[in-house]
Amino acid sequence: MAKELISRCDECGTSEGVQEFTITYGGKTKDVDACPEHAGPILALFELGADAKATPAPRKGGRSAHAVIPIEDLGIEP
Repeated sequence: MAKELISRCDECGTSEGVQEFTITYGGKTKDVDACPEHAGPILALFELGADAKATPAPRKGGRSAHAVIPIEDLGIEP
């Protein structure tokens, strides 16, 4: 039988309406449990933020190893 895990607010210790948040700041990531009263500032900051978009890697010029080259460009007579 599985046991139910009861989360408690890291600030006040209550278990009413507690949510888990994962916060990344200064290159460190931490998990925080907070009740609605103490999660208010986190949620307000979240609403102010913008969605993080993955920045695609810059493409390098030239041909890849799998490039298709027309036979005319090779200078070979068929």
